[in-house]
Amino acid sequence: MASQTDICNLALSFLGAAPITSLLDQSTAARVLNAEYQFIRDAELRNHTWRFAIRRASLAASTDTIATGPFSTSYYLPQDCLKVLMVGDSYPGYDQSDYRTAPTNAWYLLEDSKILCDLGSPLSLRYVSRVTTEGSWDASFCISMAAMLAWKCCERITQSPDKRKLAMQEYNQAILAASRANAIEHPSEAAADDTWILCRMQ
Repeated sequence: MASQTDICNLALSFLGAAPITSLLDQSTAARVLNAEYQFIRDAELRNHTWRFAIRRASLAASTDTIATGPFSTSYYLPQDCLKVLMVGDSYPGYDQSDYRTAPTNAWYLLEDSKILCDLGSPLSLRYVSRVTTEGSWDASFCISMAAMLAWKCCERITQSPDKRKLAMQEYNQAILAASRANAIEHPSEAAADDTWILCRMQ
């Protein structure tokens, strides 16, 4: 079961740097990793749809009034929501109904930590959560997180461009391995209409 320190030490091992005992150490490496850790964790959770971080919620409608726009109801996103995957029972798509059966317009908007839509309460939501407990992370995510930490922090820890390139190679390999192991979800979504189709429809 990985810990925050384990992941940071894996990042340092990618750089050939000495390990730390804690992010509270007074070493340069510990200070740099501590400053970057939370930002990189959240970004990596958003960048790929990691299965271990997928959550579902049922949202109650907000009492807030929507001043303008096409939608009548708003819902506050969960505090741990980093990325919305599905609102209601379908993925969003922009399609022409006369040649495809998918909806013709987006049925929600994301604004100011809220979902705006006309769907009734409670609203079902599928999303990527900010998972802060390293022990529940997928092993592939731990490796990719460590590699991205190494890439982001390399210059300040080692001043070696070659080691920075190696860290990115480690990251790319980790993402590829995670995809092959099905640790990253790749949901199918309706493709947007291209300019050729739109021109032909006019």
